[in-house]
Amino acid sequence: MLKVVIDTNVFVSGVLVEAGNPSLVVKAWKRARKYQLFITEEIIQENLKVMHRLNIDTGIIADWDKVIRKDAISVAPTRKIEVIKEDPSDNKFLECAIEAHADYIISGDKHLKKLVEFEGIKIIDARKFLNILSGSRI
Repeated sequence: MLKVVIDTNVFVSGVLVEAGNPSLVVKAWKRARKYQLFITEEIIQENLKVMHRLNIDTGIIADWDKVIRKDAISVAPTRKIEVIKEDPSDNKFLECAIEAHADYIISGDKHLKKLVEFEGIKIIDARKFLNILSGSRI
């Protein structure tokens, strides 16, 4: 099964917007279990913080917090990565992916996408990942 890290912009968009590629990516994890989602506490906190900033109902935020903690695989990175100088907070996704031995980071972030690949981990957008899911026998 594919191992995946999803950055905050894709995850929050997938949770909040019913239509679109980010939503389909989140549904492929939450409903269909087509891949394993890996997360760190730092990523969870960023997701929740962004949802609060967008004034999402606190009940919805609490529900997603429970879902993430229950169904995603939590890792604690042991390696500090400082590759993305323009936005150092994006490095947490690389750290999570390295610790998880992930296959993909799904991102719409220009700093992450600019890397294309990092230590064998492909960094792609939601549309490309959905194409991979539909073409693979998972």
